[in-house]
Amino acid sequence: MDVAALAGSLRALAADLPLPALDTADHCFEAAQTELTEASRESNAEVGLHKLGAARERLDAARTRLGEASEALDDYLAAIGAGGAVPTQSAGPVRPGPTAAPAPVDPRQWWTDRVNELCDRDGEAVPEKVPPTRLFNDLLKAAGEGNADAYCKRLRDAGPETGVKLPGLAWPLVRSLAAEHLGRNPNASDVPGLRDKCVAKVRALVPKAEPVHVAEALASACTLGVGTGDDAARTAAIGPVLVAAMHRLPRQAPSDERSTTDRRA
Repeated sequence: MDVAALAGSLRALAADLPLPALDTADHCFEAAQTELTEASRESNAEVGLHKLGAARERLDAARTRLGEASEALDDYLAAIGAGGAVPTQSAGPVRPGPTAAPAPVDPRQWWTDRVNELCDRDGEAVPEKVPPTRLFNDLLKAAGEGNADAYCKRLRDAGPETGVKLPGLAWPLVRSLAAEHLGRNPNASDVPGLRDKCVAKVRALVPKAEPVHVAEALASACTLGVGTGDDAARTAAIGPVLVAAMHRLPRQAPSDERSTTDRRA
């Protein structure tokens, strides 16, 4: 391959480096971070800000590496005497410049779409300002009745501002109900068994909640760990229906009481 052809290939490779795409991704991350920061001001739940921040750091590192790669290609082309314009016969098609930054993410529309997806339903939100406790009780009622349509609609209409507060109401009840069922305070070893007993009821209303997501919610509630955090809408959707499922579990006697009963028998 002669120098001109080599230069053309290297210039084409340099043009394909996805720097504009990284800029677009960073704009999306910035918009999402702004919205999550606003939502977190009225929520005790983990809404994924630290993960988003880490993602932006990795994106910045990738942008730096690509910039270094582009400079290295320019230096190499200059070293072999192929600096300047690439010959016409080796030039690739004209590439458009960077596109304008995308519009900021609409958090309510994102919430509507995500809740519809999780509940395997469709429909537009009818925004409604409702206190978190009232929303929680309405969702418990819908879950207890097995009314998947009402469950989805109430959660969808409430929007992210109220919806992200649901885990803070749900997790203490999940832990308390788990303790009643087990006859003792729950721990991490109880999570798989509780998941297996509740997952079908949860998925009857939230079909896209996988067993691992139910286990994460139970672990967060029963072991007093951090919130699941990676998907605020999914965490919110699982909370009330998981409480309703736990309500239906039979109460077991404490282990020492069962032992006494066995000895008396």
